[in-house]
Amino acid sequence: MKLGLDSYSTRNSGLDPVGVLELAAGWGLQGVLFELSPFTSFRDEELARIRRAADERGLYCHLGMGSIFSWHPMAAKGRELLRDAGYDVRGPDARLVIHHLDVARKLGSPLLRVVAGNLFTRDEGHDMAALADQAVAILREACKAAEDWGLRIAMENHADFTVRELASILARVNSPAFGFTVDCANHAFDLDDPVRLAEIMAPYALTTHYKNYRIVRTEAGLALENVSLGEGDIDIKAVAQALRRRHPEIALNIEIHSQFAPFRLNILEEGYFRRHPAPPGDGLAWYLAKSWERPIERSPGRNLADGAESWAVERQHLEQSVRWARENLADLA
Repeated sequence: MKLGLDSYSTRNSGLDPVGVLELAAGWGLQGVLFELSPFTSFRDEELARIRRAADERGLYCHLGMGSIFSWHPMAAKGRELLRDAGYDVRGPDARLVIHHLDVARKLGSPLLRVVAGNLFTRDEGHDMAALADQAVAILREACKAAEDWGLRIAMENHADFTVRELASILARVNSPAFGFTVDCANHAFDLDDPVRLAEIMAPYALTTHYKNYRIVRTEAGLALENVSLGEGDIDIKAVAQALRRRHPEIALNIEIHSQFAPFRLNILEEGYFRRHPAPPGDGLAWYLAKSWERPIERSPGRNLADGAESWAVERQHLEQSVRWARENLADLA
């Protein structure tokens, strides 16, 4: 297995893509899975500069985009970067995904990580069945281009679709170019055993976000506290083992976002399970057992300010996570 960095961890650092690659190399990591926060240009000369920097350091350089839905706010930055680079961003949503595939190809990335929505999507009242239909149509079209270019599209469990819903989307897309970005901690939004969910995704895993959450109690139910790898409750070594059995070469990309207050799962609020699928009883019991004897957190916490304040905390958690991974995953290398 390879150990790398997800660039979202550095969004408060001010580093550009080459700076992120230099940071990863300095920590002895093997590559970077980029999302779009470090990018200011998709122009060919800039992509060539980034690819050259990765090649010179012997690092993999993988690309992720925002939402596959053009209406979603997470699609905005990618659309602007594409427009500035001369791409036609009008037309169907699949076209934007295909343009991002072309950017991935220019960077030397064998895959494109994608998402649909985020942790707010269900609570915003979206029809998840309709969104799944839209996602399938977009991905079927985009996967044709991916197959032609020899690339793969890796959809993340991003706290919107459950893992079981993603498995249905995968079956409907039915393309050898389609698989998953396995976010090892976002399984917790399903309120099911994280290792069990990792086993469902593992056969189709193409890349990862490697992170952890601590389960806390709140007056309205539970929350997921952002922590370094070794401080959380999820058995992320067991998750890595499940992935390695299927894909010994897969990259574990460390992702840290300690800037944010704990993500709240208000399971005691009326209507929560009308918006969110009810988990298996033994799955929910896993979360209750982890948090049962902990004090109830009565404050929702606060997000740290963008920039230096957040980067100080997140860099520390990144360095702790790199050390933990080296000490605990050496037998999986």
